[in-house]
Amino acid sequence: MRVKALIVLFAALAMWEMAIRLGFLSGFLFPSMVDVAYSLNKLIVSGILVNHYLASLIRVLVGFTLGSIAGVAVGVAMGYSRVVYDSTFLILTLLYSIPAVAWIPLLIVWIGLRELLPIAVVFLCSFVPLVFITLTGVRGVDRNVINVAKTLGACRWKLVTSIIIPQALPSILSGLKVEIGMAWRSCFVAEMVAMSSGLGFLAMEASSMLRVDVIIVTVTVLAASNYLFQELFERLELMITKRRGDVA
Repeated sequence: MRVKALIVLFAALAMWEMAIRLGFLSGFLFPSMVDVAYSLNKLIVSGILVNHYLASLIRVLVGFTLGSIAGVAVGVAMGYSRVVYDSTFLILTLLYSIPAVAWIPLLIVWIGLRELLPIAVVFLCSFVPLVFITLTGVRGVDRNVINVAKTLGACRWKLVTSIIIPQALPSILSGLKVEIGMAWRSCFVAEMVAMSSGLGFLAMEASSMLRVDVIIVTVTVLAASNYLFQELFERLELMITKRRGDVA
C-alpha cells in the first residue's frame, strides 16, 4: 500500500516538473522540485530551517503532551464518575465546537505575543478532543472485569491504572494519532499570526518576499513531521494490540 502511495506521489511530482519544463506552469509561481530541493538544502545548511523547526517542535511537544495528559485524565474521570460527567459534559461540549485557532485573538489579548501563546493553542487543540476520545474508550471497557476487580477488593486507583486505562489505551492511541496532526496545524497557524519564529512564521516571511519555494519547503517539513508522529503512534498501537493478543 505504501509502495503504491509513493508511486502516486512521485508520479504527481514528475507531472509537476514536466508541466514547468513544458511551460504550462509558471516557474515563478510553481517552482520546480530542483529549486525546492536547492532551497531546502540552503535553509538546512544555514541553520535557518533547523532553528525554526526546533521552535515549532518544542511548542508542539509541550502543548500536545500537557493537553494529552489533561485530556486523558479528565476523560477517565468522566467515564468513571457520573458526578464528574454531569458537571463537565456541557462546558466541554461547547468548547469542542470551537476550533483551537479561534482562540488566538483572545489569547493574544490574555497572553500577548509570547512563547506561551502557540503552546496554549496546541493545548486547547489536544485537550478537548482527547477528553471525548478517552471517554469513549473508557465506556468500552468490559464492566464485568471492573465488577470482578471490585469484588476482589481493588481500590479506585488500582481500577483506573490496572484495568480502565490499559483497556482504553488502543482508543486513546488512535486519538493521539489523529490529534498530533491537528496540533502541528494549530501551531503552524499560531506562528503565522503571532510569532517571530517557527515554521508558520518562516512561511509567512517567505510569502511576503514571494518565495514560493521556501513556502513549499515549510509545508513539506510540516507534512513530514505529522507523518512521522502518526507512524510512531501507529506502531505503538500495533505493538500494544499485538501484546494484548499474545496475552489473550
